[in-house]
Amino acid sequence: KLKFNTFSINFLYFFSNQEKIYEEVSWEQRNAAIRELFSKENTYCDVLETVVSNFLIPLRGDKHLINTSDTISIFSNVEALLSVHREFQISFNGLMSQWPHVTGLGKIFIKLAPLLAAYGPYVENSTHAHKTLTRLLQTEQKFAAFVSERAGGSDFKLTELLFYPLNRISQYSMSFETILKHTPRKHPDHSRLSRAHGMMTKLYNFIQESVTVSKNRAKILECKRKLGAYFEGQLLAPGRVLVKEGSINVTSKGKKAQRYIFLFNDMAILTKSIQKGEMCRPKDILVFTENTKVTVGKEPHQFMIACEDTYLLESENKQVADAWRLDFSKQIEAVLSRSRNVFGVQLVEILKKDSRQQDGIPYVVRLLVKEIEKDLTVKGIYRVPGNDDVVVGLKKVLDTFEEVKNPFVKASTFDIAAALKLFLRELPEPLLTFDLYEEFTALEGSEEEKSRLKEIIAKLPKENLNLLKFIIKHLINVGNQSSTNMMTPTNLALIFGPGLLYPRVETIQYTLTLPRIFWIVQTMIEDYDAIFGEDKNQKPKYKKKPTGNKKKKIKAKATVLYQYAAQSENELNLVVGASVTVLQNDPSGWCEVRIGSESGWVPAGYLQIQSS
Repeated sequence: KLKFNTFSINFLYFFSNQEKIYEEVSWEQRNAAIRELFSKENTYCDVLETVVSNFLIPLRGDKHLINTSDTISIFSNVEALLSVHREFQISFNGLMSQWPHVTGLGKIFIKLAPLLAAYGPYVENSTHAHKTLTRLLQTEQKFAAFVSERAGGSDFKLTELLFYPLNRISQYSMSFETILKHTPRKHPDHSRLSRAHGMMTKLYNFIQESVTVSKNRAKILECKRKLGAYFEGQLLAPGRVLVKEGSINVTSKGKKAQRYIFLFNDMAILTKSIQKGEMCRPKDILVFTENTKVTVGKEPHQFMIACEDTYLLESENKQVADAWRLDFSKQIEAVLSRSRNVFGVQLVEILKKDSRQQDGIPYVVRLLVKEIEKDLTVKGIYRVPGNDDVVVGLKKVLDTFEEVKNPFVKASTFDIAAALKLFLRELPEPLLTFDLYEEFTALEGSEEEKSRLKEIIAKLPKENLNLLKFIIKHLINVGNQSSTNMMTPTNLALIFGPGLLYPRVETIQYTLTLPRIFWIVQTMIEDYDAIFGEDKNQKPKYKKKPTGNKKKKIKAKATVLYQYAAQSENELNLVVGASVTVLQNDPSGWCEVRIGSESGWVPAGYLQIQSS
């Protein structure tokens, strides 16, 4: 009996101290992650310093090794990156005076994060830099010897060092994920660390996409190098992609000659055929329009292209001729399809051709919204992605101005919601327009700036404003069911913001301004009256919570089903799997709960009530 009681006391004591033990372990892991973050920052600064002092500065001072243009191509703005990270290094080191209870890391990072826009040019140039370095190491013996000597006998060392910046942002993202995981929710830095982690994750994803863009940019810059001074036009252009290049025989105006062709997705440059290493001299430029045609020639190894002039292209090898014909056809068909479709077409053009549009709202948008609003209680209605194959098929069916019968037979609500997001994202210009992008993103998200937001929105073209109001009204309807569909104004802003406002050229700076875009969309949803100034009786209104009427007081345990981030001082954060005490239900679909010693409001649909 004595042994049993002793065991019971020890058992209870052990579990009563679990929270304390867990907190001690978390603090230890948190500090280890912070220490690793600071250590990697110091190492990274040393790497950048090596690139600048051992390679860039000596090459800049000795023009006999490589020319200035090639030096810029290889090193881009690496000095700017070093300057940025010296700022981070100084700030991080300043926090060490608080050790081991570091506070303010998130605040510092958010303050300095805009400086990371310097990565834009570096990432954009990365593939071109690698190709330039590889080419010069093979063709310039003195340069190769210099690099080998500076790198301790290894040419690869410089390539490796120049690759470091492409990985740094992902390291930030992983570090903040670990630090956030071991930072108590009540910690004063938790909210800012969460924002910093989100920002770094988006930035990392953007960089991954930018590497692909960089590869295309490098190909186009290589074309530009081959064309040299013979081509005076702007070869680099938003959305332009190099499809292929190569030689084929071309007959134009009765003259036949071999031409070296650079085929892009919007044009083709026909140049005088050259030997390896020579410059290309442009002879004809074919800009693809709605009137450009590709037809089969009289012989199997021939095909015709009709632009302002007619060109006969041929090859002794039928497979080569067929490959060129198919590649030309795909690019020209894509240009042609943009003129007769609904998706990817300017809003003004859609409204001109759409005989079924009502009050300036394209028929396809009204049709999609009507179908979605048949059931707004679907959980994750805009968060859960649709089936890619179904969405592509749905787009194909709806991508016409002709009558469509039963387009949603095989589509789920998620597929239909994805199609609406796709329509908005594929508009050649966002609803909030390129011209107003700078004015919108200058807003920092304060309460006082709502009147300024209203002024900017009033500048929108009539067509854009009509559709914007229609979309926001729909999002208000969706948000009013957030207790069941989990789509709060904050979540809807995160999903729709990037599709409603973005710059002509998406850069890292754009990624860093996303929080301001989220605020703009969330404000339009929550404060429709103040922003658009309409009669309350003519539109849905987002229901603020809680209502304060007929609250049902209960006391029950509940399990958290979905993560939720508090959006006001009256709300609480929810962590999946956590246990909470429900104090009362509100008719608006919100519950007052207690978590530990704190009480506040959360969406009722995020909880599974166990017992009362």
